[in-house]
Amino acid sequence: MKKLNKLVILFCFALTALNCSSDDDNNTEQPQNTNVITLNNETYVVNSVIVEPALGDNTFVSFSNKTETELLDAINNGTQLDNVNVFGIRINQSPLAEQTYSFSDMSNFQFEENAQIINGELEDGNILLDNNNADTNLNASTGSLTLELYTTDQIEISFQFTRNDGIIINGSYKGSYISMDNTDG
Repeated sequence: MKKLNKLVILFCFALTALNCSSDDDNNTEQPQNTNVITLNNETYVVNSVIVEPALGDNTFVSFSNKTETELLDAINNGTQLDNVNVFGIRINQSPLAEQTYSFSDMSNFQFEENAQIINGELEDGNILLDNNNADTNLNASTGSLTLELYTTDQIEISFQFTRNDGIIINGSYKGSYISMDNTDG
């Protein structure tokens, strides 16, 4: 009887191992490229997202290559922060909901690279996308943003804009975020 039990247990382990390994071998899905912004074959890493409700039923969402700690230190303590890439979008809704926002739902957006945060203010970046730039090629003609998950500590968000010169800017982020909701205090 003991031999039979051992054989049954070994047989179960063998089946489990074979089933797991065959699934792993047949997995051909490529991982999604998340927590990045792409523009014209350039990839910009996104290390943090800030969500900030504002007056007038607007919400600002900012994607940055800097960490939460670096950004909060620069904003709250006036620490200078260099080589900052920021994609900021003002959405005409507060609070945000899990949905797709069309181009007309966004009243302001801008993507800057190599900027600085000095005394809590963003300065001197190279503009890559804008909603109202003198160089009309940098302005977007279409765009949308999809908020797939939005909880108190996690966000899953993606966007796509097309500049007037035909360049497409895509971005996505999945992870924790900084909430700058001042309505609690």
